[in-house]
Amino acid sequence: MSDDLSLLKIKLNQLISKYKKVSYLESDPICFPKRYKNPLDIEIVSIISCLFAYGNVKNIKNFLDPIFNMMGASPYEFLIQQNSSFSKFLQNLKGYRFQTKEDVVVLFLTLQKILRKKNKQSPIFESYFLNSKESFEKNSSIQNFQKKIESEILITANTKELTYGLQFLIGKWNSKSPKKRISLFLRWMVRNEYPDFGLYKKIKTYQIPYPMDVHIQKLSKVLGIHNQKQVQLNDAFLLTEFFRNINAVDPLLYDFYLTRVGIIDRCKGRYEEKICNGCELKEVCLVVPRGIEPRLQG
Repeated sequence: MSDDLSLLKIKLNQLISKYKKVSYLESDPICFPKRYKNPLDIEIVSIISCLFAYGNVKNIKNFLDPIFNMMGASPYEFLIQQNSSFSKFLQNLKGYRFQTKEDVVVLFLTLQKILRKKNKQSPIFESYFLNSKESFEKNSSIQNFQKKIESEILITANTKELTYGLQFLIGKWNSKSPKKRISLFLRWMVRNEYPDFGLYKKIKTYQIPYPMDVHIQKLSKVLGIHNQKQVQLNDAFLLTEFFRNINAVDPLLYDFYLTRVGIIDRCKGRYEEKICNGCELKEVCLVVPRGIEPRLQG
């Protein structure tokens, strides 16, 4: 490992020491599935949380908290029941940003249909990502997941075309977008170390793309890893490959902790003395002026 990567690894480990505390889970949508023990509950709550994981954390929590409260102690058991409680639940649902109330209702009806067909088989969605040989493919697995979910939604809605809100929610399978929310879901399901769940056994952590949210995009630039304005799915895979140079088995280890730099520390992607001076990454960050902190920059 080069001196640059060795120093970066040291600083990343310091970041982990700072943020590896249960209290910081509340700053992330992963706080929702962390409430449950049953793998079926964890998986269904995770997919719901990740699909709606856009916007700031406060807005996400304000939308999802009432939903999971209405679903009670076991969201999985609640969803597979078709009774008056579920009907009332659908009536009380609200829209979220680009999704209308009708979009959200269609999503939950679709999830109910999928769960009932699975008949308590766990995991629920892993097979959606796997090919005929039950393996994950870089160029098609996430797209296949999107296709299958889209197909189920179209059947539920009895239509041939998704609304804008539902299309935004699951993403266009044939786009080159980084598919950050599905990548985040995969991280939660595949990694078997804190803070993730490790429910999926047929997919390896190093196979999946980095969840390229705005914070990871910003951090990858200031750390000199990636500087393109437009981020695509291949860039997310390349970021995974970069971190494999630091941790070959578990490159996505650093995702949760790096995003805290944006969410908690309020990193601006530019030098601001009050923010930068207290940051664990200041010695490896390109925006910190030379002479303020010693660091390796080639």
